[in-house]
Amino acid sequence: MKKFTVFTLVLVMSIATISCKKEAKKVEGPQFSVEPKTVTVKWTGYKTTSKIPVNGTFELLEVSNIKEAPTAIEALNGTKFSIPVSSLVSGDADRDSKLKQLFFGVMDATLSLTGTVNLGEDGAGNINLSMNGVSKEIPVTYTVKDQIVELEGKLDIVNDFSAQAALESINTACLELHKGPDGVSKTWSEVAISASAYLKKE
Repeated sequence: MKKFTVFTLVLVMSIATISCKKEAKKVEGPQFSVEPKTVTVKWTGYKTTSKIPVNGTFELLEVSNIKEAPTAIEALNGTKFSIPVSSLVSGDADRDSKLKQLFFGVMDATLSLTGTVNLGEDGAGNINLSMNGVSKEIPVTYTVKDQIVELEGKLDIVNDFSAQAALESINTACLELHKGPDGVSKTWSEVAISASAYLKKE
């Protein structure tokens, strides 16, 4: 009985030692995690047949599902975000008001833009974005420099999110402003997006 007890004790201690070693390996090296306050999102729309860019950003952005990981990309992967459309800023108060009321306001249940970041290891990935009651995987490319990750992508308001009514609404509201030298008023359905995030390392 004593031999069995001693053997059992040694076995338990061995398992505990191995488990501790395995756990120690898991936390070796630096761990990255997203710093929410550093995340920025910019957008570029286009007007006139000459495709003149109109740039803007969002002042508010909520980030969730933050975790620690051995690399910046692993830490960023699976991150969820919510962007209130009311925080849209383009540098023109009248334009901002029209975009909020006559563009996003025409969409179905779009008080916020929500989504999840999904990145691969080859500089590409996608953002699962929800807008106008539609969820769509938007292809993106990314670069990593030190602890900063930058993403770029393009989406189509009409083809990706069935928002023809919203596009027509804003084009009607900006009919004269979106006319070029040819006298044609045009609001493009294409929108370029870019985002940047700093990942702290501990």
